[in-house]
Amino acid sequence: MSKKQNKQKAQDKQNEIIDKATDFFWIMRRAVIIDKNMGIIQTLPLIFFAAVIIFLVRMVRYTRPMEQFYWSTGNTQPDFFSYGKMAAILICAAVAIMFLIYRAFTKTLAIKRTILYVPMLVYSAFVILSYAFSEYKDFSLLGFNERFEGTLVLLSYMVMLFYAINTVNSEKNVKYTIYPIAASSFLLSLIGISQAIGHDFFRTRLGGMLILPKTYWDKMDKFVFKFGNNEIYQTVYNINYVSFYLTLLLPVFGLLFLNSIIKGKQEKLSRKIIWGALTALLVFNLIGSSSAGGYLGVGIAVFAAIIVLYKKILSWWKPIAVLAGIILIVGGITFDRWLPKLTRSVKGALLTDSQLTAGTAFEGRRHIDYMEVISKENTIKLGIDGNGLTFIPQIKNGRITGLSVLDARSNLVALKNPNEGQNIHSQNNYYLDDNRFKNCAFRIIQNNNGNDYLVVTTDNQDWIYHVTSDGLYYVNVFGKRTEIKKIDAIGFKNNQRFGSGRGYIWSRTIPMMKDTILMGRGADTFCIYFPQNDYAGKYNAGFNLNSIIDKPHNMYMLMSVGTGGISLAAFLVLLAVYFAQSFNIYRGGKFDSFIESVGLGIFLGILGFAVSGLVNDSTVSVMPLFYAMLGTGIAINIQVKNQNAYLKTSS
Repeated sequence: MSKKQNKQKAQDKQNEIIDKATDFFWIMRRAVIIDKNMGIIQTLPLIFFAAVIIFLVRMVRYTRPMEQFYWSTGNTQPDFFSYGKMAAILICAAVAIMFLIYRAFTKTLAIKRTILYVPMLVYSAFVILSYAFSEYKDFSLLGFNERFEGTLVLLSYMVMLFYAINTVNSEKNVKYTIYPIAASSFLLSLIGISQAIGHDFFRTRLGGMLILPKTYWDKMDKFVFKFGNNEIYQTVYNINYVSFYLTLLLPVFGLLFLNSIIKGKQEKLSRKIIWGALTALLVFNLIGSSSAGGYLGVGIAVFAAIIVLYKKILSWWKPIAVLAGIILIVGGITFDRWLPKLTRSVKGALLTDSQLTAGTAFEGRRHIDYMEVISKENTIKLGIDGNGLTFIPQIKNGRITGLSVLDARSNLVALKNPNEGQNIHSQNNYYLDDNRFKNCAFRIIQNNNGNDYLVVTTDNQDWIYHVTSDGLYYVNVFGKRTEIKKIDAIGFKNNQRFGSGRGYIWSRTIPMMKDTILMGRGADTFCIYFPQNDYAGKYNAGFNLNSIIDKPHNMYMLMSVGTGGISLAAFLVLLAVYFAQSFNIYRGGKFDSFIESVGLGIFLGILGFAVSGLVNDSTVSVMPLFYAMLGTGIAINIQVKNQNAYLKTSS
């Protein structure tokens, strides 16, 4: 090659770098430009984040200051599904930062140009601010028990999102990410099948040895799984989370299957079989998880696919028919799992509480409008089916000497004692002789120490109040005195059971969001601030009175309470801009390449996931995959956009 040719080649290379530099905020002299392979070593943190962390299941015992809460007891807690994932996420983000620092020192660092950094920075800033002003920093830093999605984890998500955007440069990098996710999904699906057929891998000797420390191996038979037989929970702790993350993956691998068929003989038969089998396994696990949230997300993804691919649907009818056939076969085999769940979900969305409880043990049970204990006045106030009721015990030296019951108009309510003549401490029920308060009664009991307790009964539910020199206090299952007051609620008045109790939880969460419009209470502190003493509300919604509500079952509400309304707005802007960019890029696309099919699949998966997030929570089990896919999707969009621009200028 002549000197002139070498000089021209060098100039062309320089021009290429100058042209590509417009795609970067910052690019160093030796940086790998877009469309050039970054290398598998640089992709390893992303692979681990997306495909490995989800597998981590291991028993860990930890200590948290739980005695401070009236609704909890015991500072030492065990965890299987979240603590290890949390630690792995932090390690993964730390390694990614070291890789970025290495790139800076070796002058290979390049930061792609995208407006999406702005909402990412705003979100991160308010995560930090919410932690700085949190009253429970020890919980906000690492996250609450069994969840562990605290400040450090949320910031790690942003680090890994940034890393994915600036690491996935070429089709090879996309394959480095997607193929391990495919392998991971295949193995997880096999675990799901073992659970579905009643032979849960984690209940075997080998499975138990993998998730339990060696000191517990001889006690393996004593461990009780709270998952029912045939429930698919894989490694993500909750059956809802299985369908949640599968919403991300089904569009990707479904489109890769379609693409392999469309290519005909150009694609190896083995790849067609692999993508088809993986799609079938994912569909089986989605259906087997019996979570309506996943069905909703996938349904939205399919609807969006029809809009984007409307020009291709007719020409793709054969591969689409094959894909639909696979789905129908799997759906037909598993109809006994998804049909009852779907029916219950539709009923839960359309029917009122009274309609849902018809013919059940809850039918005819009185509705408690409110419950309030005014300790200093020794007064208990109840609202039952719209009728007010007040219990006023006369207390002397910590003992009840008499008791009056008044209605809302301060009129005495007549009492009926089947054992007339006995004193008030006879422990017999005094019934309210009034049709407005049918099945309502009270009695006075004593413990072994001679302390008086007032027990109010509504429809066979006992409400126990401790009589002290300081006044009356409700006593919970842990024997702790608890203040009871009216709880703010907005919406779902007659639909508390909507979405398996989500109506109740959301109606109590919405008022909490009014206090976190700017900053949140601290990441993953929802459980601490939720009104756990809303025993009347739990009673009406069919919850166990002592159940602990640790999450709202809504990703966006959780974000609003934890890190504030501005962080939520930033996250929504991040998604909205990504959706708009993706729609503009992929509508009318040819989809004859691997990278374009994956890009569209990720767009549809993220969209379905975002919708499914309306009824699911973020969790360390599924969010690493979400952010890895989102970062990969953003990086693919930049690549496809550049390729489209090049084709336009060269034509």
